[in-house]
Amino acid sequence: MATVQLQWPMALPVRLHDCPRGDPPIPVPYDPTFLNATHASLLVVQDHKPTRSSRLTVTVLNGSDGKRVPLVLKSTDTIGKLQKRFLLKHPDLTGSLNLAYNGKPVQGHQSLGELGVKNGTTFITFQRCRGG
Repeated sequence: MATVQLQWPMALPVRLHDCPRGDPPIPVPYDPTFLNATHASLLVVQDHKPTRSSRLTVTVLNGSDGKRVPLVLKSTDTIGKLQKRFLLKHPDLTGSLNLAYNGKPVQGHQSLGELGVKNGTTFITFQRCRGG
């Protein structure tokens, strides 16, 4: 199997008539091996996740009163553990603690690493209305 070494950034030549609005051409990085290619295929490479759990500081914003509660957790901790730690500081929300991350509700079994939570992330509490 041959190994191709990429040299970045190279740019394709752009002529001014390729920019109908007169915008300045933006150099597009490319690999010169694809210059005369008719087709190519891509190989998906998965990022290796760290095996160690990293410490994260997350904030829980109480949607009812606007108070922020900072918590220090590990990336391997679950949302359930986050909820328990939050309820130790705010026991008045027992039974109705729902959390949202990036505008989506999260489940208690999901881990922070699984959700892609980064240091400084804010979770928001919300109430669910019972209806029929």
